[in-house]
Amino acid sequence: MLDLSRSPLISALSAASVTVGYLMVGLPAGVLVDRVDPWRVLVLTDALSAGLFAALFGFAAAGALAVWLVLVISLAAGACSVFSQTALAVVVRDLFPSAGLIRANSVLELASQLSLVAGPAVVGALAAVGSINLALLADAITFVVSLLSLLAVGRWRPARAAAPAARRSGPGWRGVGADLRAGLRYVASVRVLVILTAVQMVVNLCLAAEKLIVFYARDTLGLTPSLVAVVVAAGGAGGVAGALIASRLAGWIGEIRLIVIAIVAAGAAMAAMSVAGSAPSLMAANSAYAGAVVVASLVNRTQRQRIVPRAMLGRVTSGVRVLFLAVDPIGVVLAGTATSALGGDPRPVFLAAGTVTALAAVAGWLAGLRRAGHGRGGART
Repeated sequence: MLDLSRSPLISALSAASVTVGYLMVGLPAGVLVDRVDPWRVLVLTDALSAGLFAALFGFAAAGALAVWLVLVISLAAGACSVFSQTALAVVVRDLFPSAGLIRANSVLELASQLSLVAGPAVVGALAAVGSINLALLADAITFVVSLLSLLAVGRWRPARAAAPAARRSGPGWRGVGADLRAGLRYVASVRVLVILTAVQMVVNLCLAAEKLIVFYARDTLGLTPSLVAVVVAAGGAGGVAGALIASRLAGWIGEIRLIVIAIVAAGAAMAAMSVAGSAPSLMAANSAYAGAVVVASLVNRTQRQRIVPRAMLGRVTSGVRVLFLAVDPIGVVLAGTATSALGGDPRPVFLAAGTVTALAAVAGWLAGLRRAGHGRGGART
């Protein structure tokens, strides 16, 4: 997109395709996943995504790419990802009993974090030895591999249970709207979900300041490009560590308590970035921050899967993710504006964002999570 448009805004829009996809189709996607077989949704979205990225590779190889075409393909792929992520939450709930959810989510999160570390390195190597077209082809191949994996293990999935009578409100878009309202009413009726959702929204708003880490490393600390890359990689390593230890920590501490502790730790790590004056100290803070965020996000997801009735899990999952993602661009604007007003110094922004994040977790604990966290396994309805 940068080659085609020379516009950072358009490039960022295409890169944020999943976020835009959630804002576009997130709410109806959850309702539709609740109405159909989520396993088939996973298969269909992998097939569509593979086709979309194969088409992108074909257009690039033919020299026929245009800005509008890349945007259309990236937004369509983002919409597929919305359906896929929503369906995956339901499929994991179907495949694993309540006690096994945290371990299953940990394995999936570990795979995701490893891909975030290895993926850019592999694609960068492909681009270096050939062209960017090879990277586009690699993206299509990953979805083919995912599709084949689903088909290979499909025979072990449990038979789909008959849909309960109250599962859907009626056919057509009017029924979709009624189903969506029912899901939102359910979230509002469960105090633990309300508090967790509110805390997560505040956290996402504040932690959007993480987008300033590269700017801080390069412009404020004056680190070389290679050291900036190492700082970013430290975040990836922290994410991997968080995925590895989340399940064990949840067993020791309890899931609700672990969510609160991890959010406080993420806030403390963000605040520590404000006093990081070298590459090693910023690496340590970024690694701790990323690990804590992964732990909190993973366990929070597990809580939703455990609490929410199966018939509403798709719409609740997509609904809360829409809320989480809706505040992220607001946080980015606030962090960027504040940094500019401070003469390009992001350190006070890191300190303020980290402090508010930790305080939000403490407020959530006092508002009702403390009571829910008395059981080691977490909250129950």
